[in-house]
Amino acid sequence: MAQSGSDHQLWFTRRQGAVSGPYPSGLISRYLILGRLNLDDQVSQDQHTWSPISAFPELIPPEFLLPDDAEGREARLRARLREDERQTVNRREPEEGVIIGDQRRSDRRAPESPEFIQHRLQRERISQAEPLGMPPRSVPWALAGVAVVLVLGLLVLMGDGREPAVPEPDCRAAPAPGVNWSYCRKTGLDLSGVDLTGATLVSTDFMLAVLTGAQLAGADLSYADLRRSDLRQADLTGAKLVGTMLQEARLQGARFSGADLSYADLRGTPLEGVDLTGVPLGRAVWIDGRVCAEGSVGECL
Repeated sequence: MAQSGSDHQLWFTRRQGAVSGPYPSGLISRYLILGRLNLDDQVSQDQHTWSPISAFPELIPPEFLLPDDAEGREARLRARLREDERQTVNRREPEEGVIIGDQRRSDRRAPESPEFIQHRLQRERISQAEPLGMPPRSVPWALAGVAVVLVLGLLVLMGDGREPAVPEPDCRAAPAPGVNWSYCRKTGLDLSGVDLTGATLVSTDFMLAVLTGAQLAGADLSYADLRRSDLRQADLTGAKLVGTMLQEARLQGARFSGADLSYADLRGTPLEGVDLTGVPLGRAVWIDGRVCAEGSVGECL
């Protein structure tokens, strides 16, 4: 029988007979993105009852719920580049968030492609030369975003020949309508009332950010991290929030008319008084961990 899970529970993992852990729920999701675990690997809270990870929707990253098409593969590539935080100098450094257990052979990630290796090398070079006075990791994230866009552009040119949809991000740019902060780190910033109308904010890290009353109409927030952010009274009219992480966000009074919350993660987010009339919610992870049925609109079916 499948066990229940939450962000505060710890999980042991079993892969090819090797047991590791315990790890918090968020780390299980991260390991899935990085390829250290797959959906067939097993998890347990007590090391007695084991179930495949696929039995727990709350552990599955939103990107894994996307179809296996060009858009889905691109989303998973973005997620992996975003989550790949290993340093090239010290490859033996333990993963952050590991509480108990040594690193075993079965925990090692699968061989990586050249673009992932190049991404890590570039970030390491930049982080060693980061100028004084800059916000923590702002430069590495900015140029890591450039590397991601270049990689995605190369994949597009090798694929169906479409033009890259997102121009080069500028993480140092001031908040303004149409700004491109894709892949940038804006964790914990006070952005109350800023005008980001039509901004490109793909995979931007807004965790714990204060966006009260922010103008985000028409913004592309696909796969952005808005966990525990404050979006009260924000204008999200027509915003694209596909695959956006909104766990425990504050959304009271936010306007979602014409927005798209497909594949978004809303676990633990209070929705009392939030009007989602007409908002697509297909395959979104609902506040109680359920995955909404394809075609859900306005409510999780």
